[in-house]
Amino acid sequence: MSLDPPTYLNSLQNNIRARPIPWEGAVRAGTITENDLKRIKAVDKVRKDQRRQTIEADTDAYRSLLLGGDHGKSVLESAAKRADVIQYMLVLASDLINDVPSLGPALLEHSSPYKPFLPLLSHSTNPEDPIPLLTSSFLSSLISAAQTDSTKSSSETDEALPKLYSYLSTLTKSQDSGLQDIAVQEYSALLRTKKARELFWKQRQDTVNPLIDILRAAAGAGRDNDSTMWSGGASIRSATEAGLSGGVGLQLLYHVLLAIWQLSFEGTLIGKDLEK
Repeated sequence: MSLDPPTYLNSLQNNIRARPIPWEGAVRAGTITENDLKRIKAVDKVRKDQRRQTIEADTDAYRSLLLGGDHGKSVLESAAKRADVIQYMLVLASDLINDVPSLGPALLEHSSPYKPFLPLLSHSTNPEDPIPLLTSSFLSSLISAAQTDSTKSSSETDEALPKLYSYLSTLTKSQDSGLQDIAVQEYSALLRTKKARELFWKQRQDTVNPLIDILRAAAGAGRDNDSTMWSGGASIRSATEAGLSGGVGLQLLYHVLLAIWQLSFEGTLIGKDLEK
């Protein structure tokens, strides 16, 4: 299932890609190693085919760069005090797993494929903080890749999903439709397996309820008020107009309905409660 990236997130990533990073200074300060810098420069601001060839020729090195290994920490852990480096590496990491299909499965062969990333979800309580936003984007892509292969890090994925869901729920509860759309699109990327949907439903107070609130807002209804939409008395046209005037755009509305539809595959588990 492929969706266009949310506008806000795409703009944020483009801005970070354009920022100059004083890499040599980071090496002198001990923030990253010379080997880290060599690997970063080999795949940064190069053609996709060159990036792919470089990583496929030394996949272990790039797995160690992002996740750490026997010879050192992940670059994200080493650069913990440098927000600019962390932001840049999160964007680059997302680019790498999107441009190099073999990298995602290689990362998932690591004993702890999510360890350097999960703590970054709680980097700040500010929903507009770039670091958790960028982290959630990367993790959504990596976990989605794990779900396509049931042999890849299933226990680690099951432990990571609730933490990612919890962070994304803070975005759906915000009043910013751009942040809400980021969260809902990432939900769609994650709700690909029975287990993922069951975990999502288990946290329904934080995950499902805000989605229902968005649908109520789109229908022009408050949380505790009845709406003609729920009784079947509203036309698609009137519901759409109410949504637009209520601050819920068509794109967000579509993505919320898509996530609810994906969840409906577990009808036996959620059916009666979802009707409520």
